[in-house]
Amino acid sequence: MESKKDIYNLWVQYTTKNDESYFREFIERFVAIWKRQLAIDFTKECPLWHEVRPDSGPHLGRLPDELLPAIGKFIIIARDQSENDNLTDEAIRQIAVLIDCLIIICRHFDNILAIIKYEYKSNMIAILTNVFKQTIDKQSASMETIHLFQSFSQFLEVMYDPYLTWRSFLRGVFADYQKLSYKPHTVHVEIVPFIYDCFQNGDITKIPEIGETLVNTLGAVICGSQKTITTINTKTELNTGEGNEICDNLRNGMRAICPATVSVIMNILTKWENSSDLRKISLKCLALMVIVLQKSSPEERQIDLTTIIQLYCDALLKLLTTEHFIREGSSFEISSEMEENDAVVDVNALATTIANIRVFLSDSATAAYICDAINDTNLLDILISVPKNIKDWNINYSATICSTIETLAVITRNSLCVGEQLRASGKVDKMFKSLKILGVPNEILLEACFHLAYDDATKLLVLPEVIIQLIEWMPEIHEREQTFLSGLILKGCTDNYATKTIACENRTIKAICECLQNYKQLSDASIQNFIKLIEELCKLSILPIELKRIFSLLRQESEFPHSKQLLQTLVTISLQSLTSSNLCSQYFSIKNPNDGIIVPDIRNWTMSGAYGFIFHILVKLNEKPNKDKTKKNEVSEDNSRPNCRRMLLNLRTGTGNGFEIFIQNSGNIVVAAVTKREYLTSAVTTKTLLDGQWHYVTVAITPPKRPFSYSQINVYIDFMQKLSATLKVPAINEPFVFCSIGSAAIPTLHHETSSNMITSTLPRSSSQESGSSTYKGMLPSLLERTLSTNVSNYFTLPLRTQTSFDPNVKNFPIGMHETVFGEQTCLRGHIGAVLLAEPTTSLKTVFDTGTNFASIFSQDNDLLELTSRFVFCFAPGAYWQETCFDLIPSGRYSGTIRAQHSRIIKLQDTINSIGGIQAILPILYRFTKELDDFSFSSDDNDSVSTNSGEPLKTPTAEEFSDWEVLSSNSYTEWKMIQSPVASFICFLRYLTHEHDNNQENMLNSEVLPIIGNMLIKCPSRLFDVNALMATHLFIESIQGHKSSNGNNNAALLEALYTDIAFNFGIWSRMNFQITLGHVQYLSAMIKNDRKYFRKKFGIQFFLDVVRQFYGTPDNITPEDAKTIRATLFAVVRFYLQKDSNIKEITAIIAFLSSVRQELVIIEFLEILTFHAKSKSCKDQMILLLHEPATANLLYNYFVDKNYNTEIQEAAIRFISGLLTTSRVHQKYKQILRLHDQSTDISMFPGFFSYLIPMTLSSTILFHMVDEILSAETDFAGLVFLVHHISSCDLPIKLEIAKRLLQITFVKHNSPQAIAKQTGWQESIARLLIRKPITNVKPDEEKRKSFGINLDVLLEDNNEFNNQADLISFCEQQIELDQLQQDHSDGGLILNEIQASVTEAASVIESEIKELAESVSDVVVENVSSVFSVIRQTTHDIQDTFESLALGTSNESETHHSRQRTDSVSSDSTTQSPQTVTKKGDSIETNATFDFSADGDVDNEEQLVYLVSNVLFTIFWNGVSNDHPLCWIERGQVLGCINLLALNNELVTSHLSLRLRILEMAVQASLLDLSEHGSQTLINQENASQILRMVYDLVVLGSNEDESKKCSTKLLDGVLALLDALMIFQQGSSDGWSDMIRLCLGLLLKCSYHPNPGVVAMATAKLHAILQSRTTYDPLELAYLLYSINRALDNAIEVGNPEEYSFLMPVMKALLEKCRDVFNLETNLPDLPPTSSGPVFFNDFQMYSTSKKWRNFIEKITMYATAQLR
Repeated sequence: MESKKDIYNLWVQYTTKNDESYFREFIERFVAIWKRQLAIDFTKECPLWHEVRPDSGPHLGRLPDELLPAIGKFIIIARDQSENDNLTDEAIRQIAVLIDCLIIICRHFDNILAIIKYEYKSNMIAILTNVFKQTIDKQSASMETIHLFQSFSQFLEVMYDPYLTWRSFLRGVFADYQKLSYKPHTVHVEIVPFIYDCFQNGDITKIPEIGETLVNTLGAVICGSQKTITTINTKTELNTGEGNEICDNLRNGMRAICPATVSVIMNILTKWENSSDLRKISLKCLALMVIVLQKSSPEERQIDLTTIIQLYCDALLKLLTTEHFIREGSSFEISSEMEENDAVVDVNALATTIANIRVFLSDSATAAYICDAINDTNLLDILISVPKNIKDWNINYSATICSTIETLAVITRNSLCVGEQLRASGKVDKMFKSLKILGVPNEILLEACFHLAYDDATKLLVLPEVIIQLIEWMPEIHEREQTFLSGLILKGCTDNYATKTIACENRTIKAICECLQNYKQLSDASIQNFIKLIEELCKLSILPIELKRIFSLLRQESEFPHSKQLLQTLVTISLQSLTSSNLCSQYFSIKNPNDGIIVPDIRNWTMSGAYGFIFHILVKLNEKPNKDKTKKNEVSEDNSRPNCRRMLLNLRTGTGNGFEIFIQNSGNIVVAAVTKREYLTSAVTTKTLLDGQWHYVTVAITPPKRPFSYSQINVYIDFMQKLSATLKVPAINEPFVFCSIGSAAIPTLHHETSSNMITSTLPRSSSQESGSSTYKGMLPSLLERTLSTNVSNYFTLPLRTQTSFDPNVKNFPIGMHETVFGEQTCLRGHIGAVLLAEPTTSLKTVFDTGTNFASIFSQDNDLLELTSRFVFCFAPGAYWQETCFDLIPSGRYSGTIRAQHSRIIKLQDTINSIGGIQAILPILYRFTKELDDFSFSSDDNDSVSTNSGEPLKTPTAEEFSDWEVLSSNSYTEWKMIQSPVASFICFLRYLTHEHDNNQENMLNSEVLPIIGNMLIKCPSRLFDVNALMATHLFIESIQGHKSSNGNNNAALLEALYTDIAFNFGIWSRMNFQITLGHVQYLSAMIKNDRKYFRKKFGIQFFLDVVRQFYGTPDNITPEDAKTIRATLFAVVRFYLQKDSNIKEITAIIAFLSSVRQELVIIEFLEILTFHAKSKSCKDQMILLLHEPATANLLYNYFVDKNYNTEIQEAAIRFISGLLTTSRVHQKYKQILRLHDQSTDISMFPGFFSYLIPMTLSSTILFHMVDEILSAETDFAGLVFLVHHISSCDLPIKLEIAKRLLQITFVKHNSPQAIAKQTGWQESIARLLIRKPITNVKPDEEKRKSFGINLDVLLEDNNEFNNQADLISFCEQQIELDQLQQDHSDGGLILNEIQASVTEAASVIESEIKELAESVSDVVVENVSSVFSVIRQTTHDIQDTFESLALGTSNESETHHSRQRTDSVSSDSTTQSPQTVTKKGDSIETNATFDFSADGDVDNEEQLVYLVSNVLFTIFWNGVSNDHPLCWIERGQVLGCINLLALNNELVTSHLSLRLRILEMAVQASLLDLSEHGSQTLINQENASQILRMVYDLVVLGSNEDESKKCSTKLLDGVLALLDALMIFQQGSSDGWSDMIRLCLGLLLKCSYHPNPGVVAMATAKLHAILQSRTTYDPLELAYLLYSINRALDNAIEVGNPEEYSFLMPVMKALLEKCRDVFNLETNLPDLPPTSSGPVFFNDFQMYSTSKKWRNFIEKITMYATAQLR
């Protein structure tokens, strides 16, 4: 406040005293105060144009009224002083202060007009003119002088450029003149001449500060005159740079832009000596002149735009022709101590001048027209020649070169014609030749060159030739710069689809390959980048020459170190054949606002009735920008991006009705029906179209067919229906007059004046734009939120005139659609083909066209009908000079197109131009030859994973959801490409995928056989699981391919199967997992088409594979080989499950016969066995196996000794399975059962004769028995088999015995059948042989060792009727021979054994003959007695052999005899013998052999039990009673037992075995007698024969072991039999007299048996007989008395009181019987009385020892006893 008060006082003092000093002080303080509030010095601080306020300075109303006149007065005074004399520095300073005061006052825009009226400018110009002359004379300028000129310049600036736009322009900020309200006044006429005079009259270079102020003044005058200048209107599209709406005071700029001012500026620019600041301001001023001059009309211009640019070119040339920098020496240096005449040189003058050209083009509205003017001059040539002109300058010209390149880049961005001129004239090549002369470039220059080719703003390649030059330059630059430049090129060429297309069209790949030939001069990083670039570009398109260059790098001669990665890249490129990214080879690229297709003749399309259509288009939208951003950034970007309608189709009638089809930014497809009042839309919500792939979009609008019905909308994406809705709008009955495809052009309708449609692309008016912007700020967010939540509002509610509304259709008032959906834009994508048809056309006809829409009009179809139904069809292939020709034969509707036409060549097509598929064969050959040098490593894998522009990612759950057996996704494909062989197979698959030509070429050139042969030689470790998967996918690719005629390529498939899939020469060399996986895959493939593969690769094929490759493979383990064989055999079994023929069965048998590997035979037999038993086996196969020379040949496995037991077991299981099946009748099984149908003779004995000695395993034997015991039992073979298993183990014999016993009970008449077989007795009895006896004594002791006493035998008085047959010893001799071979350690030789046995047999034979001659006729045909004699002899021999054996091998024999083994299980189940139904064939409890538990019963005991039961069953039931020699056969059973005991150690004693048999025989006889009665003669005869056999065993047996000869059971049965036969009854016939004697002898023998039970039973029976019989035969009584007395003596001798007590009652009764007969009272008077009771027992014991009693017995009874015997 004090300062303001002081200033006011100073002004009062001045007005009152009129003192100049007060005025000067007032001005000083006034300026000082406002300097703190306003920027007075614009060079230091200056606000931008939008920061300037109109009232920044003080208003004149608040200032003294006399202030301006006073200032004017002192300025006039100063002018007079300057004209009369030179002004001092103080006077100059005071003038400058006055001007500063005026600047402050002018900062309030209301004061400017008042200041203009005072005419300060004339006086000031006069003052400055004088001061300038004064300064020029002094050759220097003081600070006050410079301040004066700066103040004057700034004063003019605030007057003619009040918003300081010039200062903003200097700072690179362009003012929006539409927002500036103040209108500058006309420039004073003296200002421009003053500026010109100053530059003309003096050397301004020495005072650059003054020059800067003058240029600033000129720039401010020009810049301030642009207030209302607008951009060029597009109504008259004239490329003349002429505007049509110019502001009223553009004349300020036109006055300032004149030849004089231009010459002044050019004069400054052409001098190297001018200061850099002056040059920069002058360049900015000149740039402003160019911009303003372009906005003006030609009639107002004082100089033409082209002239200025040409003068600028002259200035550049003058700068280039300087000799300042051409010095001798290596460098140019500026001395620090300048001489007086030396001038300062601006070394950056040329770079700054060239860079200023970019300022010319800073205004986007005028840049294109300025570029046209530049093109009319030689500026481009000058810029291109800059490197050449400065090559000899000894300065750092990097900045100049960079500036030149950047300037050229800006020019080409703003003018397409400039870029075309650079390409056509070869100027790019010329420029780079000059650049290469300058030396190695740095990163800045390389980046500038790159941006010359690539436009960051549009993300497009504008000069791809520059990229080619940079690639060629790569080997000559440093490694760091190589990496930097290669990264830039990679980014620029792969940024989007458009840049890839341009790069491919300019053969960038070829240049890269040529550059990679110099790989030694390239860094690894740059090579990696180039390989990535090759991958990305080749995915889009590749030329034959480029592919050839890539293959040349893969050659071994090239020694390219990254060839493996390059190969992976090539395979990855071919992977694109599996996707739809390169579906179209030609397409239209619609990216500019004016691009699109217009069909002007659509008005000629007429239809009967309402209009509808089918619109079908193949489209691909551009990728989303900034796709590498995070999701958050993407969301924010999507929200900030204005909504728009990316048009697909726009059809309009003359009244504005019609249809629109467009795509929103979100990817939704919207179909809109436009009427006069409504805008009805139906949208398909999807993001499918935004994936960057080709898609088919089909929209069908069907008009109503009946009155009061509505149109139907159906939308299809990729042939799948996505929408079906009803449009309730009136049908369109008027023709369409406007049709656009992918274009933003809109029809402009003038309903009031004209009905014609204006199709020009006029911009929206300012009112529309303002209105639109207002709505955008207020409505869109509200509408979008409302529509997204489906809440009804004003715009979504139905109109009053409408009824129920389709929920898929929304209605908007006309005019609001742009607010909701945005403005129309071009498609911003690619069009592959487009078709419009009438609604009656079949959609199937449209869908079947594929990518080639024109194929619908082929000769196969009805052209006349199709032509009438289709409107137009456009394809990029029918394009010429912006015209799309209609492909419909009538061709009525050609289209006009403005779009880029692109053509790509796929790798699948390119390969045919360099030799076809066979061109890739050297790759596989190199794998097989150079394993170590050409193997893929994990590092390469990692690098490849990042090579592609679209990185391969792990598949998501959605991607896995559609997988089948084998599926190909990005991750699996990536994994396969990492493996060498897999990558090759993938490469082959990609090249042939859905490509008829390549598949035909592969077939005709025999590629597959060559590949198969090379894979055979390929190392197995290269063929991993990825290679296996690749092979399978390749097979599926060929299988799933449908050729153009719709058929599979059968010949190619067959070649593929033969040479690769089923070529086991390949797969047998691979690892187990690989081979197994492939075989399983083949199995699955065969199951899908069994009929085809059975013909080509049937049973014979797979059996040959097993025989050739998997018998004894070397590369896999036996277990793995077994697994593979099992899988192959499973295929064979699968074939057999359906049907079979004799050829296949013969192949199977031939395989089993020819294979020598035992494991293979066993496995295959097991497979066949399992299959034969399964339900899936067909009867035909079983029947064929029963044919001659088929399965019966398997018996050779048993005959041939080279086969082991396991094979034999497998074979017998298979044979058993065939025999047990019920699928074939028994009569067909005879061949396999070895039954000769012609002779009805079993061939089993002959078969078994080849197997002697019987060394078969238990399993084989059991199966053999099962076969023999089948439905038609072969008893001959059974007996033969049983005979030869005596040497087998105990469990085997036990099981055989069980089955033998079972068959005797289960099968009817089996005992009789067995009894008919020769030698059955010995064969069955041999089961009891434990081992043969091998130890005998020397020859001289043999006779004695047998224990044979011929005298005793000859003295025997027993008489027998017949001589029994002897069993020959030949078989025994054979067995002993075999045993000698098997047991060579026994100590005996064959001759000794044979001699001993022969001698024993001869002795026995002679003995029997002598006995037979003396046999009495009294005994009835009792041949069994003969065997009793034989039994006595064999018993002695056996005892001798047993003693010898025990003496030599006691330990081993004891272990063998006591061995306990479990029963061997059999495959066939047996029925328990307890289920016998016939009562006559059972023997009460003896008929069963069901033991409680096998573990509780000794196996030997079981065997004895079973064999004895078998022998008895056949003995009793098998031999018929009516046979005359029946008891001879039965006697042979007991005789065989004795003979076997002679030479063998039996499981049990032969006596015990005979005892068992006789026990059962007695019981059986009793049963017969009880059932049939004793009157039956044959039963009585059987009983008597049995009693004789018992007598032989018990009485006549010479064995001293009485316990083995009789048992209580036997005696009980005998006693019962005696009662049944009533032998001792009173009335028995005389025929029983011999039997009575036999039975009495038997009872007497038992009376002194060691078993008390036997004694008790025998004595009791004797006592009963004596009591019941009335006979008084002295001989009988004498015999009884003698025998009882002998028994009593024995009991008394051994001290057996129990036996004595049993015998005494018999003796007592006998004495009572003999009392009268022998006159005991006379002969034995002292005999104790029998009536004395118990006392008699004791008394007789004493008496029996007396001499008298003994004499009585000897004298009286001895003779009788002898007679009775």
